Amino acid sequence: MKNINATTIGNLISAHYEADNEKFDTWVEFIIEAYEEQGEQRKADIIRKRADGSYKNEPKVVLDNV
Repeated sequence: MKNINATTIGNLISAHYEADNEKFDTWVEFIIEAYEEQGEQRKADIIRKRADGSYKNEPKVVLDNV
């Protein structure tokens, strides 16, 4: 089973600072797969939607002050 730890996050950050989109996307996919393997589909969906930008097409939640 894949595990998300400090090394995973560190590699993701390194790829970002190196402007290596291919490496960055590979680590994002690793994180998504790890969450799916752990049965954390909601977390996987959040990461996927952020990565592909599809979150922008969803309605925003607004809480009214009571």
